[in-house]
Amino acid sequence: MSKTTTIYPPAGYNFAVAIAPSTSLVDSAFGRISGIGMSRQTEEVTEGGGNNRHYRLPLGIAYEPLVMERGFAYKNSDFGQWCFETLTMQGNAIKTKQIIVHLLDHTPNSNSPLMSWAFFDCYPIKWRLSELNAKESVLAIETMEFAYAYCSPVQ
Repeated sequence: MSKTTTIYPPAGYNFAVAIAPSTSLVDSAFGRISGIGMSRQTEEVTEGGGNNRHYRLPLGIAYEPLVMERGFAYKNSDFGQWCFETLTMQGNAIKTKQIIVHLLDHTPNSNSPLMSWAFFDCYPIKWRLSELNAKESVLAIETMEFAYAYCSPVQ
């Protein structure tokens, strides 16, 4: 029996998305994800009496919006319907979802997660359909942008 060795650095094209609550396969088929990141906000303070020393004090954490792209899913997409209803405020309250992004191993006979990130209390803040152009043979791509409360690596 041969031992499978993980190749580093990992390939960025092999990933999977899980959305809770949702079980539809069409709702987890994304071709591109960006915005996985965070930064520490700081406040600059000048030392009293001396203008040559500045300190950057740590504040809260800022999260980038999570941006996900996929081939346009027809109206039978529960996830797409949720995005539309949330953006147009068709309900009394915003219903949030949890989105988990898995970066997968791309070695032969693998596909196990190398790293996973969970995004909590997600809700859509932007939706866009790519340009429709009769002169080009390209796929219709929908782009969805999400705000969320926080993200955490999944152990």
